Amino acid sequence: MPEIKLLPSNLVNQIAAGEVIERPSSVVKELIENAIDANSTSIDIHIEDGGQKSITVIDNGIGMSRDDIKMAFKRHATSKISSPADLEKISTLGFRGEALPSIASISLLKCKSVKKNKNDGYEISINGGEEISFTPIAGVQGTQIKISNIFYNVPARRKFLKKTDTEKKKIIEIARRFMLSNPEVSFTLYADGKEVYAVNGSNLEQRIIDIFGKKFKKSLLEVNYKKSPYSITGYTGNLNTVKKRRGYQYIFLNGRFISDKLLNSAAFSSYKSLLSRGEFPFFVLFLDVPLNLIDVNVHPAKLEVRFENEWHIYHVIKSSITESLTNILNVIPEYDSSNIYFQQPQKESKINLPFPNQNNSSIKFNDSTTFDINKLDENFNQITSHNDLQTLERANDRIIDFHNNEGDTTNQISNNVSIHTDIIWQLHNKYLITEIKSGLIIVDQHVAHERVLYELSKKAIDGNGLPSQTVLFPQTLTLQPDEYTGLLNIIPYLNKIGFKMREFGENTIIIEGIPNDVHWGSEKEVILEILDKFIEYNELDASFIDYLASTFACKAAIKAGDPLTMEERKHLIDKLFSTEHPYYCPHGRPIIINLTLDDLDKRFERH
Repeated sequence: MPEIKLLPSNLVNQIAAGEVIERPSSVVKELIENAIDANSTSIDIHIEDGGQKSITVIDNGIGMSRDDIKMAFKRHATSKISSPADLEKISTLGFRGEALPSIASISLLKCKSVKKNKNDGYEISINGGEEISFTPIAGVQGTQIKISNIFYNVPARRKFLKKTDTEKKKIIEIARRFMLSNPEVSFTLYADGKEVYAVNGSNLEQRIIDIFGKKFKKSLLEVNYKKSPYSITGYTGNLNTVKKRRGYQYIFLNGRFISDKLLNSAAFSSYKSLLSRGEFPFFVLFLDVPLNLIDVNVHPAKLEVRFENEWHIYHVIKSSITESLTNILNVIPEYDSSNIYFQQPQKESKINLPFPNQNNSSIKFNDSTTFDINKLDENFNQITSHNDLQTLERANDRIIDFHNNEGDTTNQISNNVSIHTDIIWQLHNKYLITEIKSGLIIVDQHVAHERVLYELSKKAIDGNGLPSQTVLFPQTLTLQPDEYTGLLNIIPYLNKIGFKMREFGENTIIIEGIPNDVHWGSEKEVILEILDKFIEYNELDASFIDYLASTFACKAAIKAGDPLTMEERKHLIDKLFSTEHPYYCPHGRPIIINLTLDDLDKRFERH
């Protein structure tokens, strides 16, 4: 058996780095925590290549003395705790003394610091855990730490880092958490020299508006609830702030961001009767709990916390949000004047597909885009087959002959279903009913149209795309920086289904064209829902393409309650049976119910 011996200190630090420093965003988190603990009122963050090339954090905090700088990079050196009793009353963000030595062991590090009320300070350089230099400098109060080439000496870890955009989005989210939890502190964040955020010290309400946009100004509901020994403050959003993905839910415990499924579910449950399945509310909540009732020393990154009575806290959170939602007038979404359009030309049909008397060959597909698709669709060509629209055109050419032929009123529309009359009834503007040889069929008009559009869009993505209609009054859409990055990845697919857009300022696009089947005014909703799903899974794979097609189809399809003319009913039935799978919608719901003559005879006891 090998001899037991102590590990070298640099190896110990690298092992610790594996627990504390998972990726560049972990470095940003630790450095911001140190800056906040140093009573900084201004924090500047600069990253290059998603933090993989460099991360610089500059603060105006109290700074470090000569001895403090030397000691800060030694393992388990901290000013936050000195006895076991201190573990029960931790109020600072960083306290383990692992972060700085761990970061220094897997990067090239430079730290400059000038102590409060001093005009000069010191700079230390450390490469891979080894001190290279230590020199006096002149400067202003505060600390500047630059981290370069993270994991340069741990290639096994470096190769598992994600793409630059992914790492950048992680850093943006980390920075956003600290901006929300410390609204009195000014922050700037620059990525590759480009400003992402620049917010001045203010209050929480203004900080939320500064980060998420002016639309939040009238959409915030204050939370202020006390139940000894707990208190909860902050804001939740009305239904204008609801998203189709998780991510805009923030719970801070004694100022520290935590990730706790039980506490998040407490907030979600307050909205249970107001939200549809798959929708997520916005909230920024500050939970204050006596220090002796929690243990934050259970997770290396301090994201998880152990509570003495977590179910008690669950009910306190739920009650606090429920109280804020009691005035239902504040919860009803406001009318969005940005969706007001001057009168647009009326479409000839609610089912915007080629009719029997139309020549399919006259449809012109517009592939133009103001974005440089060659740069944006690197992954696009890898997962599409570039089939032409021959299959689609064949489907469009299969038109039923709905003529009343004396002696033969049967219209064959599929191998196993044949319309036995030229009349299709519409029941409550929701269901279509018609006679077939063996009885009758009932068709759900919304999911039938959804199936038709779903298959059209899937084939269009593989082929030459769907036509687009130009809107008279283009809409602007402003996104968060990480959302905008995600949008750039999916623009080729949105173009394929008929959306035309161009850049229009910082993190903003202008929508100039929409698919023929999308209703004017709903284009933002369709794009955001598709974007939310992409950001949640961050994969341009077949399942995302399927989701894009099904979302587009659901939003664009006629709805229950829409009256249809006889020609529209006939045309919809025809197009449904021209699809590959006419019996189920993309979400698995049945489209058709078949009621046979035998079933009817049994119900009426005709034996």
